[in-house]
Amino acid sequence: MRQLLLPVTLSLAMLSAGNAHAGHIVADFSGLANPDQVVDFGSGLYPNFTPITTEFPPLTVSHASYFTTGSFNNLVGGFLTNDGSGGPTTLKIHFASPITDVSFVYHQIGASGPSVFRAYLAGFIVDTFTNFSDQFQPNNYFGFTGFDFDEIQIDFVSDFNLDYVAYNEHDAACTFRNGLGINPADYSCTSMPVLGSNWVGQIHVGPSTLGALVAVAPGGPVSGVPLFGGELLVQLAPPPLILVAFASGTVTAQIPATPAFAGVTLATQGIRFELISGTTTLVLSNALDLTLGD
Repeated sequence: MRQLLLPVTLSLAMLSAGNAHAGHIVADFSGLANPDQVVDFGSGLYPNFTPITTEFPPLTVSHASYFTTGSFNNLVGGFLTNDGSGGPTTLKIHFASPITDVSFVYHQIGASGPSVFRAYLAGFIVDTFTNFSDQFQPNNYFGFTGFDFDEIQIDFVSDFNLDYVAYNEHDAACTFRNGLGINPADYSCTSMPVLGSNWVGQIHVGPSTLGALVAVAPGGPVSGVPLFGGELLVQLAPPPLILVAFASGTVTAQIPATPAFAGVTLATQGIRFELISGTTTLVLSNALDLTLGD
C-alpha cells in the first residue's frame, strides 16, 4: 500500500450521487464472463438439508440449506435451497468485502408470485428488480453489474434453488478506523473509491445537527489524539481538504480515471456540528482510509 497522501491533481469535487452504470442480469442464458471468483458449492460436501451460514467463505448466508443432486438446468452438484425455517422468506448472501458484479443460477420453485432481487452496500439498498420465473426455464441466470455492493437479498416464494455464484472484485477499499472507539461510528462509505467514478460517503445526521463535513488529510492517519471529547484520527499538517456534506449527510467526490493513482490511500474523518443545550458542539466521528483502485 502506498504512503497516504492527497495529490492536488485529484481535484475532489462535489457532485450528485447515483449509479449511472448499474445493470441487471435478468433471466439470461449465461452469467458473468471470466469472473474473478466463483463459488459453485462443490458436490456432496454436506448431508442434504444441512443449514448453511459460513461454510463457503467469503460468503455469509442466511435462510438456506445445502443439497446435492446431479445436473439439472444449470444446477451442478451442490447448491443452496430453502432451509424451511419459515418467514420471512428472504435468502441473504453477504460478501466479506464489496464487489462490483455478481451472477448466479436461480430457480424459483412452485411460484405463485414474483421473486424480488435486491443489492445492498453497508446496510443500505442500492438497487432492486423483480422477476417471475420457474425452475424449468433454461434462462435462469440473474445478478447485478456495474456498481458497488456487499450483499444480495432475494425474496422467494415457497422455495428456491441457487448455484454458481460468480463475482468480480476490485482493488478499491474503504477501511474503518476508530482508535479507542470513543468516537461515534456514524461515518461510512456508500460506494467504493474507484478510479473514474464518484465516491459517496455518508455521515449520520439528526435533528440537532447543524452541519457535517469530511476532512481528507494529506498527512495521513494518526493513532488517536484527544480532542473535543473524542479522538482526532487524521493529521492536521498539512491542512486537510474539507468536503462539506449536504443536509442529508451525504458527501460525493469525483475521482479521476488516472492509472497512476491506483493504490493511493487517503485518510479521512467525519465531523459533525451539533446544537446541544443551546451550544454548538463539534463531534468527531470515525475515520475511513480510502484506497483508490479499479
